[in-house]
Amino acid sequence: MWFRELGEVVDVLPYYLLICLPVFIALSPINPVESASELDVHRLAQYELSGVLHGSKQAALTMDARGPKATQVLRKTVVAKMADLSVGGLRELLSNGVGGLLLLVPQGLSGVNPTERDAILQLEEELLNGELDIPVYFAEETPELLELYDTLKDEGESGGDAGGSATAALLSGIANSGYQLIVNAPTPQLVKEQVVMSASGILPGSGGDDQIPTVVVVAHYDAGGSAPSLAQGADTNGSGVSILLELARIFSSLYQGSRTHPAYSLVFLLSGGGKLNYAGTKRWLDEHLDLDADSDILSKVKYVLCLDSLGKDGNLKLHVSKPPKEGSDGAIFFDNLKKVSESLYPEVKAPELIHKKINLADDLFSWEHERFSIRRLPAMTLSHLDSPKFNERQTILDTADSVSAAALQRNTRIIAEALACSLYSKMEAQPEACTGQLFAGSWEPKETSLQGWMDLVTSYPRHATLISDKNSELVKSLTSALARYVQDVSTVTGTPDRREPEFALYDTTTATVNIYRVKPAVFDLILSLVICSYLAIIYFIILNSNTILSVLSSLVREQKMEHSNGHAKMNGKSNGHFTKQHVY
Repeated sequence: MWFRELGEVVDVLPYYLLICLPVFIALSPINPVESASELDVHRLAQYELSGVLHGSKQAALTMDARGPKATQVLRKTVVAKMADLSVGGLRELLSNGVGGLLLLVPQGLSGVNPTERDAILQLEEELLNGELDIPVYFAEETPELLELYDTLKDEGESGGDAGGSATAALLSGIANSGYQLIVNAPTPQLVKEQVVMSASGILPGSGGDDQIPTVVVVAHYDAGGSAPSLAQGADTNGSGVSILLELARIFSSLYQGSRTHPAYSLVFLLSGGGKLNYAGTKRWLDEHLDLDADSDILSKVKYVLCLDSLGKDGNLKLHVSKPPKEGSDGAIFFDNLKKVSESLYPEVKAPELIHKKINLADDLFSWEHERFSIRRLPAMTLSHLDSPKFNERQTILDTADSVSAAALQRNTRIIAEALACSLYSKMEAQPEACTGQLFAGSWEPKETSLQGWMDLVTSYPRHATLISDKNSELVKSLTSALARYVQDVSTVTGTPDRREPEFALYDTTTATVNIYRVKPAVFDLILSLVICSYLAIIYFIILNSNTILSVLSSLVREQKMEHSNGHAKMNGKSNGHFTKQHVY
């Protein structure tokens, strides 16, 4: 019995091999899909400010890669260098339905010439202006990524050549391998703990009355940029924080001596949420002006000095919402600022006063001093920037390498000398005494000390999304540094309103992208057509096997008959020849 079944299997086995073996060969991984690389990438910032969403809403990505010059980008991920992608090019890609972007930034964010820097700044501003429905990632240039970029760029340029035929393009697409980018990231969610922390301390004056004249020095410590995990914010506003801590250090020595202890209090505020419409400053003001009835820290403020972007060369600008009246504390400070600058650094242009009214119809404030001005506190912002809309204030290119140590030290010295003229009544009464000689020699602000503060501030990305935590190590470090020199250091925590939140932060700031080398979809299509055609031919042969065998058998018989007839004729001719020869 089993001999008969085995015989049947042996009989049909050649047919199975005839059908299946070529299919297995076609499906075998001649050019297997292999992982080219795996690397960390940085997602475009996502946050809401006054009800307006900024940045990208998506994180997951599974699409084929294309170069910046590709013509067909629908549901594709375009890999491009930030310095080469213009704002117009970005808008064109979005209108053509691009599915995602992987933007390459220079290694270490350095070595960028002025032209490239300007292009990157404009692109960042465009990316953060509104909301995007596609995932956008940033990656630092590596040899592997540059090789991928060059390959995609060459393919895009060759694919766009009008001289090539459609057949050649199709054959090239089948023969060449493509790349697929995959980011397995969850849908971005609201950060669980959205808080802004502000820390303040005081150097109390020597006056005996309850309301001691006070000068407040403020600097926000958070940074901005298109990628939160790359936002170092060295100039904006690491420089302001560094100067504030250095001022606290050198003035604490003056306040310790009985002969050098001024009669005015000096308050230092490290505010959070500077890039969130100065939410931390607002909460700190509410705490000391509205909620805490016993607080007299702001009862007799001479002026508030906000420090913002002071780490680069250029003359100082004092931004105000209302020009100070002649003889007021703000006007006297500005005069002292000019005198000190002209006395110590005559080669540098004297500080300028820039007046800009507060636009109450605008939901966003331009400078931090505006938060104080609307609470009727005389305030001003000192910066090397001409305008608050300067795109250098929110960029990933704002690294520690872009800050000038000499400019940072020079600005610290000017501010310290001008502040001293306001704190010591004798110097204020004798304007000729404000020549910038108080902080000379061993009292002079040190570049090494300022560099240490800068290293501390830039040691960790300071985007609000990454430090919105009550247990933020960076905030703890800054608070501890401030507490070394001032007294009564306290923190104020601010959270967004539940009904109408002033800001909202979203997670998923980093991810991992897998780059796979794959055959294009047209290759799978052609392969499927070939396999289907082959199977159809085999099916037709098997279905009509009897007819085909009959035709083949008839052909074989006809060939045999023709062969035998031809053989017979040859034999007849041979016999006749031999007979005639025999008769002869």
